[in-house]
Amino acid sequence: MADGNTLLLECQDGINSMSGGVAKNPVGVGHCVGVLQATMDTLDIFHEAGGVPKLVCVPEGGIPMVQSMRVVVQSLEAHPQSLHLNESVLVVSALKNAFPCR
Repeated sequence: MADGNTLLLECQDGINSMSGGVAKNPVGVGHCVGVLQATMDTLDIFHEAGGVPKLVCVPEGGIPMVQSMRVVVQSLEAHPQSLHLNESVLVVSALKNAFPCR
């Protein structure tokens, strides 16, 4: 199962590489980006096509990928007891807490 332990390392590496550093694991950074983008896209699809209420309300125009990574990393670091959970569940939780719908 893809969990928060690996995602945390991959997204930390992604933040480093997008901030001018060199990625230790470029494939892992790609995985982090893919999980974040796919999760956000799935939330949008469920809302638009499935009639599910919006769970995450990012600012108009979206947010940069590195900001999404920072939000997710901050949440994962703040909740180490949850790192065993599915990575997509953790991404939704982090984004939902950072960008709640009113």
